[in-house]
Amino acid sequence: MDPTIRTIAGALAMAGAWGIVAMSIYKAALRRVDWSLIPASAMPRVRWWSTHASCALRLSVALAGLGLAGLGLAGLAGT
Repeated sequence: MDPTIRTIAGALAMAGAWGIVAMSIYKAALRRVDWSLIPASAMPRVRWWSTHASCALRLSVALAGLGLAGLGLAGLAGT
């Protein structure tokens, strides 16, 4: 199989993995945050991310799965 496909699949898997790690840390931090310490100017962004973190986590899982599936198919085609 074309090495370009393997490279793209690897990049998708890594992007998904980093997204999973980042959103998992963010969701854990939201459970422990002291809301009074967050500046008022940052609150709209914090609220947006707190409502969209689950969606971003699901998207990251989908990207990682797509990348791993691509790597698996590339491995099967290479043998």
